[in-house]
Amino acid sequence: MKKVQSANDKVQTANPSPTDPVAESIRRRVARWEAKNTPERTAAILAAKGEQMRERYRVQAEMQGRVEHRVSEVTDAAGISVMTRIWYKDFGREVCRIWRTIPSSCQELEYDVIRYKWTARGLDPILLVKVKVAVIELLETSGFPRKGGALLT
Repeated sequence: MKKVQSANDKVQTANPSPTDPVAESIRRRVARWEAKNTPERTAAILAAKGEQMRERYRVQAEMQGRVEHRVSEVTDAAGISVMTRIWYKDFGREVCRIWRTIPSSCQELEYDVIRYKWTARGLDPILLVKVKVAVIELLETSGFPRKGGALLT
């Protein structure tokens, strides 16, 4: 018969022995992290990538602003109240994310999934299709880069 020890019977030391392989692995992992994550190194990396990061953000902000404006135009034409418009803008942002990041062979399935989600939340499915078409048309004609493109990698 096996003897079962209770939690009180087991005494663990705060400082494991130096031969403990788990403790040694953790110590090495922390040492590597501390060596590569110094304020000086982080500042150098940010300085080197700073301009590229600012440009990527500028492109993203412009894209989001244009998408939201386009969704507002579609919802205004449909007579949707300002209170409800925010949900259609969220849908438009999701369409934008799918357009940017999902391979074209899978996009229609992804669009269907988010359309189903927002329809279940009470939005008009016909208006969702209009928003999707308007957002995709805007993105295709505006020349915004997709993931993997020069500015969004």
